[in-house]
Amino acid sequence: MMSDTSVTITIAGLNYQLKLDAANHDQVQQAASFINEHISEFEKNYPVKEKRDILAMVSLQMVTELLKTKQQQASEIHRLQTLLDELNSMVENHAKKVSS
Repeated sequence: MMSDTSVTITIAGLNYQLKLDAANHDQVQQAASFINEHISEFEKNYPVKEKRDILAMVSLQMVTELLKTKQQQASEIHRLQTLLDELNSMVENHAKKVSS
């Protein structure tokens, strides 16, 4: 049985207390680091002072990347399904020829 552990995650200089399943701890830490890296990059490139504005822009950027990745995955799944259908058809045609 997994037990929750209490951790502090820092995002944009603000601390958040979370209770996490130990199995998710590393993933959440990586996510926080990823967010903080994007925040730092955004702060270097744009003269925005308000943390909430930076968080909003970083969120928009990250969700846009996520949606793009999901669209690419869906396209790849469709391509693979088409290939699989073609292979199945070829196998069925071959089986019909062999059994004739």
